[in-house]
Amino acid sequence: MKVSTVFRGRRAVYLLLIMSATVTGAVLFCLSCISELDYSLIEKRSRVLYAADGSIAGFSLSEDNESYRFYTSVEDVSPLYIRMLLANEDRNFHSHCGVDFPAMARALWGNVSSGRITSGGSTLAMQVVKRLTGHERTYLNKLKEVVQAIYITQKFGRRQVLEWYLTLAPYGGNTEGVKAASLRWFGHLPSGMTPSEAALLTALPRAPEHIRPDRNPKAAAYYINEVLRNSRDKGVFGDDVWKSTLEDNVAGNLRSIDQSAITLASRVFSETSDREVHSYLEPSVQHVLQDVSESFRKKHQDGAVLSAVVLDADTHRVTGVLGSSDLGITRICLPFSPRSPGSALKPFAYGLAFQEGRLHPRTVLHDNSKLFGSWRPDNFDRSFSGKVTAARALVSSLNLPALEVLELIGPGYFVNSMNRNENLLKVRNSTADYSVILGSADISLMNLARLYAMLNEDGMMNPYALYENQKLFPAVRFMEKDSARAVFNILRLTRRPDNAVTADEVSYKTGTSSRFTDALAIGSLENHTVAVAIRFPDNRTGYYQYSGFKDAAPVLFEILGRLPAKKMHRPVIESELLEISSPEALFEVVEERKLIDDKALHIDFPNDGDVVLADADGRVFIHYTSGTGTVYLSHDGEQTEDSFIQVEKEGIHTVSILDGEGHSDSVTFRVLLGN
Repeated sequence: MKVSTVFRGRRAVYLLLIMSATVTGAVLFCLSCISELDYSLIEKRSRVLYAADGSIAGFSLSEDNESYRFYTSVEDVSPLYIRMLLANEDRNFHSHCGVDFPAMARALWGNVSSGRITSGGSTLAMQVVKRLTGHERTYLNKLKEVVQAIYITQKFGRRQVLEWYLTLAPYGGNTEGVKAASLRWFGHLPSGMTPSEAALLTALPRAPEHIRPDRNPKAAAYYINEVLRNSRDKGVFGDDVWKSTLEDNVAGNLRSIDQSAITLASRVFSETSDREVHSYLEPSVQHVLQDVSESFRKKHQDGAVLSAVVLDADTHRVTGVLGSSDLGITRICLPFSPRSPGSALKPFAYGLAFQEGRLHPRTVLHDNSKLFGSWRPDNFDRSFSGKVTAARALVSSLNLPALEVLELIGPGYFVNSMNRNENLLKVRNSTADYSVILGSADISLMNLARLYAMLNEDGMMNPYALYENQKLFPAVRFMEKDSARAVFNILRLTRRPDNAVTADEVSYKTGTSSRFTDALAIGSLENHTVAVAIRFPDNRTGYYQYSGFKDAAPVLFEILGRLPAKKMHRPVIESELLEISSPEALFEVVEERKLIDDKALHIDFPNDGDVVLADADGRVFIHYTSGTGTVYLSHDGEQTEDSFIQVEKEGIHTVSILDGEGHSDSVTFRVLLGN
């Protein structure tokens, strides 16, 4: 009795040990299976910039193997495709635990009967884990996939499993996921798939390279029809839909995916870690910009690049960005790169002078070559107008009156006002001087557009969002209402280019930088503010010299003319700045010559009346002494920091120099060109 009891006790212990070992082994096996799951395919998926309507504006390939792998949610795809997918691949998806054991048993019996693996009985969850692990097709791996499929289904839920399948399923080549597959095979998003297209994308993951319609159209047609018949038989749709698909011709070649904002996408991806970025770009606006870009690129083959931005004051969003018209020249998103604005900053000096009570639109200014001593920053057409009103001087973009206006408020005050809330203006050598009003400081086209949009909104500098959750500066009052409105109204009088047929309400300004490397036009029509720039990114000019009015302004007016405008409400503003006549105290700016100091800066060579032989490259070097800060050289209407002038023809030439404190000197001499 005692022996029997002892034996039974030992057997119970052995059984307990065996059970414990079995459970421990099973647990360890399950943990090992779970540890094999590698989510990097999901984490390193493509980054995508979406337009406002959900279309793709730009993207990057996946970080691991440069695949087209766009995250795809259930809402991204056609409900018909989801029903067809589940009916053909996992009909008990919503009820099983991640593994359909009856289906697996049927598949196992079929494999044993045939003597080879013909079916795996895999659920969508099992297909997902196979992608996450890279398992080969073996019975041991199938067992692991059972554990892993149950785990991800219970941990993440069915919806997440389904979206991972929609994102990771292979569709031939380096195309992964339903969204990328639909765009590459059909040229549209998966929300608009036809039954035949949905059938192809249901079947392709089974054997992507074998079923690809571009390589094996007969196999593709066979599997499409199989999926369609099975879907009909399982009640996904009726005979009428099935019959209508018999004549469908599914596209047979992979396509490229259009990117209307490819350079912008690269910039946005450098600003945020989000893999899906939802922008406010309007496809219709992007279409206009792409049309204009293509036209410009075909017409100009000299290295010049067109860029543009569109702001909408109604929504305070950036609705259009053209980063570069020629990706072969530059893939940088140029509207965000600080460059010389030419004379495009002049309106803001006038506005600040209005605001400070130092100037009125009818105040008389002076446009003559003697005002600033020996320095001669000629106007663009190298002519002078004598006495002019502030309004006319701004409309005509006269340089000397602009310097006179800047003298009223001071270059330091001007730069500090521009950068009061955020650093819009990048002053060279961190020193504010008089040349800033003529383009010596740098500012991005985007910020220029925001400044002109500020004029369009009566002095309020609003943040313009480019994408959701973007970090932006708060809205601030940049300029008093009457001052901003006065400048805005003046710029409505700016001369129109030839293609501006019905654009009387456009308030705009142009700018041309030194050596014609940048030609700009920025303006507003109702709710839209558009900024356009024609630039040589490498600062090397071609044979054609671009100007803001001649070249950029026609592009600006074409874009504005093609955008549907929304009427802006402009309340009446009572202010003497908006009256026809100026106050007596502001009738005329007294001519002062504070900038003259011949001893502070002096040109040593050449001297007045000299005859100088240019070097083999047509250059004449200018030697000077003294000077404070950056010294700018003025010749033929251009300002530059170079120490030489480029001469193309013999004759009399005048060169002026100006330093950061306004000291100047000037010489006139004859230039001969060598043979």
